[in-house]
Amino acid sequence: MAEVKVDTTKLNNCGREIMDLSVKIGDEINELFDRLVKMPTVTYEWTGAGAQAYANRAQIEKKQYVQLKDSLFQSGKYLVDCSNDLNSSINRLRRQ
Repeated sequence: MAEVKVDTTKLNNCGREIMDLSVKIGDEINELFDRLVKMPTVTYEWTGAGAQAYANRAQIEKKQYVQLKDSLFQSGKYLVDCSNDLNSSINRLRRQ
């Protein structure tokens, strides 16, 4: 029979940390891409058709980074859910 050793507390903490970090990454992504998009319209650091094309491209690329952040968050949530499910199963087995 196979044996599995899992520290559900560490698993839960790791998942929560991944979720927290993904939120921080999301904030940084938003700040970065908002800054890039505002460059030609608010700060006037770069103006003209090229600047607007760059800003438009940044908006499109931002979606990919947000998807990465969302995937990371879901990975952390999966770990938390697994640790909770394992704890529930262990508690049920102890009562039997």
